[in-house]
Amino acid sequence: MSNQNTIHVAVGVVYGADGRILVARRPEDKHQGGLWEFPGGKVEAGEDVRAALQRELKEELNIQGGHLQPLIQIRHNYPDCSVLLDTWQVSGILGSPRGNEGQPIQWVEPSELGSLNFPEANKSIINAIQLPDRYMTTGAFENDQILFDKVLRQVVNGVHLVQFRAPWLAPDVYLTLAARLSEQVRSAGGRLLVKGDPALLQEPWCDGLHLTSAQLLCDIHPKKQRPDQWLAASCHNEEELLKASAMSMDFVTLSPVKETTSHPGCEVLGMDQAARLTTLSSLPVYWLGGLSLGDIEVVRSSGAQGIGGIRVFW
Repeated sequence: MSNQNTIHVAVGVVYGADGRILVARRPEDKHQGGLWEFPGGKVEAGEDVRAALQRELKEELNIQGGHLQPLIQIRHNYPDCSVLLDTWQVSGILGSPRGNEGQPIQWVEPSELGSLNFPEANKSIINAIQLPDRYMTTGAFENDQILFDKVLRQVVNGVHLVQFRAPWLAPDVYLTLAARLSEQVRSAGGRLLVKGDPALLQEPWCDGLHLTSAQLLCDIHPKKQRPDQWLAASCHNEEELLKASAMSMDFVTLSPVKETTSHPGCEVLGMDQAARLTTLSSLPVYWLGGLSLGDIEVVRSSGAQGIGGIRVFW
């Protein structure tokens, strides 16, 4: 569909003071009727998206958002229409929520969202809610203790998503170490993704798989063995982003955004190009390459999930 036929929708992920999220059930006579949804509605021509979201929150739920922060933008094509879901996290609400249009509303834990029946386009929003804004990749290490110390220190400090890569290790050593590290990361409240063969998803310790761009383009289709496993892929251009979406990955990384010390002279995307490519993705996107923790606010305001990398965390 052409851009002129895309419906721009402001969506609010409304948080209560206890961390639960407000959802509503769509009326049976509406598009996608009977499914649960996050509140929001169409952005009128010339209307600021934040103003549109505040208007919809008042009309639908009789509340006002105290603080709005960008979460993710999702483009999705239905058989009868194309939508851009411009999604914001809403906190510090004013007023007592009620279904002004007679719609049932419910407060749910973020972890319970996956058990509710949402429109297909909302899958990426739910993933974005669950994902943190930092994604660590392990770097070089001289021994196991250094690896464990560096990873667990970051997990304890709030980096709850880690990718383990150590291509220099023998396969059996890699798997043994990955299993031990995964259990330690999980015990500390995080999740560990590994690079390798999709068969790793069958291992009881495996919390997820991160595909290389080469695996992505080779049409490798990994299958989750548990609903809580993550599937991710490395992307560097529009083709790979669209491929990852078609393969129903949970999230992707996009790189290199800036020049890095590990790849000097490598052609970089730049912030503007990274932002443009992010708008084309229907998945949460982490930006990688030369970024610092100070870039998170800019990255998230550009529609990305957050930042990832080695140096910034290692």
